[in-house]
Amino acid sequence: MEEKDIDQQIEELNKITREDGKEIYALAQFSLGYIYQEIKHDYDQAEAFYLNINKEDNPERYTLAQFSLGYIYQEIKHDYDQAEAFYLNINKEDNPERYALAQFSLGYIYQEIKHDYDQAEAFYLNINKEDNPEIYAEAQIKLGYIYQEIKHDYDQAEAFYLNINKEDNPETYAEAQIKLGYIYQEIKHDYDQAEAFYLNINKEDNPKCYAKAQFELGNMYLKIKHDYDQTEKYFSNITKEEDFETYALAQFSLGDIYFIIKHDYDQAETYFSNITKENNPKLYANAQFNLGSCYYRKHNYSIAETCYLNVSVEDNPNAYIQAKFELGKMYISKIFKKLTKAQSCFFEVAKVATYSNCHPYYYICAQFILKLKQNDSSFISNKNKFAKLNKIIFARIKKICDLANDIKNTLLVFNQLDNNKHIEKKPERRVAHYTKPVVLFNLLKGENPSKFRLNIVDFMNDPSENQILTSWLNISNNPDNEIKSFLASFSFNHNSLNQFRLYGNEDNIVGSGVSIAFNKNFFGLDTERSINNEIISLHSIKSIKSLENKQVKLETEQIEVKSANTLYPLPLYRCLYFDPETGYIALAKRNKQSFYLENKNEKTAKAIDSEWDEYIKSLNEPIKISYIRNNLKKIKKLIEELSNNPELKKISNLDELLSLAVLPISCLIKHAAFEDEDECRMIYITHIADDNIVEPQDYQSANSLYVEYTYVEEYIDNIYLGPQCKMQHKIWLQNHFKKKQREREIKLIKSEMPLR
Repeated sequence: MEEKDIDQQIEELNKITREDGKEIYALAQFSLGYIYQEIKHDYDQAEAFYLNINKEDNPERYTLAQFSLGYIYQEIKHDYDQAEAFYLNINKEDNPERYALAQFSLGYIYQEIKHDYDQAEAFYLNINKEDNPEIYAEAQIKLGYIYQEIKHDYDQAEAFYLNINKEDNPETYAEAQIKLGYIYQEIKHDYDQAEAFYLNINKEDNPKCYAKAQFELGNMYLKIKHDYDQTEKYFSNITKEEDFETYALAQFSLGDIYFIIKHDYDQAETYFSNITKENNPKLYANAQFNLGSCYYRKHNYSIAETCYLNVSVEDNPNAYIQAKFELGKMYISKIFKKLTKAQSCFFEVAKVATYSNCHPYYYICAQFILKLKQNDSSFISNKNKFAKLNKIIFARIKKICDLANDIKNTLLVFNQLDNNKHIEKKPERRVAHYTKPVVLFNLLKGENPSKFRLNIVDFMNDPSENQILTSWLNISNNPDNEIKSFLASFSFNHNSLNQFRLYGNEDNIVGSGVSIAFNKNFFGLDTERSINNEIISLHSIKSIKSLENKQVKLETEQIEVKSANTLYPLPLYRCLYFDPETGYIALAKRNKQSFYLENKNEKTAKAIDSEWDEYIKSLNEPIKISYIRNNLKKIKKLIEELSNNPELKKISNLDELLSLAVLPISCLIKHAAFEDEDECRMIYITHIADDNIVEPQDYQSANSLYVEYTYVEEYIDNIYLGPQCKMQHKIWLQNHFKKKQREREIKLIKSEMPLR
């Protein structure tokens, strides 16, 4: 419509007054408001016309005007309180469909702007399917999100997602199926059910969700079911048109399969080459690094060099470090013999490499090079010795890091193969944390409960904490090291007299503590989360004096840091009990008495003995111990070779660097004297400047540093009250849980252990 036609229409509508009829006047005012809102974008004038409409004149137009006013104040003026006032003027009986839209907008304001999730939930729940099926589906998605991401009530989230039918809103249905798949894949670990949800998503309903579903299906078949042909099929179903980001990830994963598993470097090259810098610079850098490795294995060294040089620090700092390191190794080899270039690469790595879970040896090797340079070592000044760096230092450090990582993974308690269909029957389905009743009270109290804590290792009561392994290896931990370990301890035995004696006592009364039995959902499965690579990288970069401010800023921008006081779910590891004098090794596990205590009223002694035998068999302890013992011996030999090297002995922080190589397992190895504790641990390794570390609020607590993990109540299965625990503690716990009327009951069990 031309401008003069619009002005003509406005002139005609302005001639209509209330005397012409209330309904037609309301219609004219609404039309004028619409013209000024949608065509002229004069929102103040639109508002003036909408406000002229009274409910008694025309309830239908009044409702539409109030909604438009709400929209203007929400989306244009960002006055959310005023928007709320307009939306609240809309009654269901006047226009059920518009009422549903208004309630959805109110829910959105309280969810996304005011972060009042309970109020948001109340508005979303006011929307009935019969009033507006499409908006009902959107509201159910929002409710599912609140219960999944905010309240962590996954069963309730699932219920909301299941309320969404495909015929009501195909696009939202696809989103719900993705979220259901995620819950069953990542939370409940029921991979067959997750697969069923992902397969419900059709490309025509929601192309982006379809691409993500195909990617998750591929990931499951890759990492869980190890069916690489099926994996390839799902990844290959994803096209650029559906979602380029997911397409790039799928191409990278396909490249990894052919590179790492099938060793078909030509096919791997094809997939890695499909990833462009313009669309995903970070993934492009990783792909270029892998392409370099492909060409290196194909003995095409010049193209390998080109690929490594394509990796920039701006795109991906970690890939840049790896590429520079591999270039350095190439340059000192007989192929290139470009020693000056090799030195330049290694010095660059030394400037920017940081300690990380994925490739700690890059950082450690880089620090060795930096120290050798500072000492004017012959390894740097002598060309022949420099050329042997890879064999003398790099290979040994990488091997130590790999061996330590293998030990750590062997000690993992819960893994991705644990499926919730059978986890309830697993002997190690839950673990116990022994503590004081006052700590439990703070974890559960009313409106403001505390989060579970991991405490810094440096302040532990046990003086041998984190020292058993390093002492045996003849290296010492430097207390000034800025990389710190935090841990929380658990036991496989939930009702242990020895544990009640040692931990959680109040008022000097032995056995007065509590044992909190957590289920496996309290813990994560991603072993890389044990080390906060991002935080360590951020603070290490800041501390490097030789970097220019521009580069520091650049690096910092590349790092996605989890906000303060929020940790990712952390994995759980069983402790290894080790006697350095005798070589005795044992794994933490349940004791046989705990089997009898758990099943005394339900099973015969013969049945319990049979279950115990099955449990011991499933642990595969002799083979694991043999494997760990061999790895420890290899680590010791490699460290001795490095420590005894005359040139390396001159490095002032040699022990500190070597201890970093075994840091991921140092806290997991305890003296055999503590074997009866059957301990398992959650570990978090980070930089001392991590914002997640809670500072003491008073002088009395200055000997305590900790990080907060998460709220605990939804993860508790049972609470055992120590044999001397006060009666009032049981009563307030009963009161707390009964008032909540939980769907899943938390059992309170009074320990009957004989303690006098």
